[in-house]
Amino acid sequence: MYKIKSAFGTPILVKDWPDSKEFNARLTEIILEKETSTPAAKRSNIGSWDSQKDFLEWPHKEIATLKQRIVAVTREMTMKVTRGKYSPASQDMFAHAWANVSRADSYRKIHNHESCTWSGVYYVRSRLSQEKSKSSGIIEFLDPRMLCITTELPNSNFGGRVRVMPRGGRMVLFPNWLLHYVNPVEDNSLRICVAFNVKLETNTVKRRSDSMLSLGDVKFSEDRVVDSD
Repeated sequence: MYKIKSAFGTPILVKDWPDSKEFNARLTEIILEKETSTPAAKRSNIGSWDSQKDFLEWPHKEIATLKQRIVAVTREMTMKVTRGKYSPASQDMFAHAWANVSRADSYRKIHNHESCTWSGVYYVRSRLSQEKSKSSGIIEFLDPRMLCITTELPNSNFGGRVRVMPRGGRMVLFPNWLLHYVNPVEDNSLRICVAFNVKLETNTVKRRSDSMLSLGDVKFSEDRVVDSD
């Protein structure tokens, strides 16, 4: 008798929020209006518009609702991966977000996100033309076990990719280190989303911070360290 155990699983949460039609319509107005007045930020986006990372600070009630959705999925995902042992409070979550507007020929290069716990995206609007490719505007996640691509085993999941179709009201949450990209958007398409990062200030992080010394009193003068007064 034997067992085959699946190891090193990578969680990806996909949640379709109900009753989001009016909510998304209002978010679309807010984001498109911002696009007309704010230069695009440059990140992994090619040909699309990104806002600054201050989206969660915009003064609209819809932003407050989106914050609630982010808190909900963050708690749900964290509870799942910790087997119910850790349910973070909203006070333990630190987040920022940015809006994205993608039209014809825009895409996102392969990337992961900065140091945090979870990263995610909320799709506000997804009107995708897929005449040339069924992958138009779709987000794809890469197998994080990089050596898997050297394994030649047909029909296995070694080195595979996971695709998630963008859809208005859909939220996707995943580990910040998971590499992903967005396929080029075809003509006559409009894809609007909000990307975000969430960092959890866990008790472990707090304990480590309490036991470590702040270096805030160290002063530098050119290449020489000087003593503090």
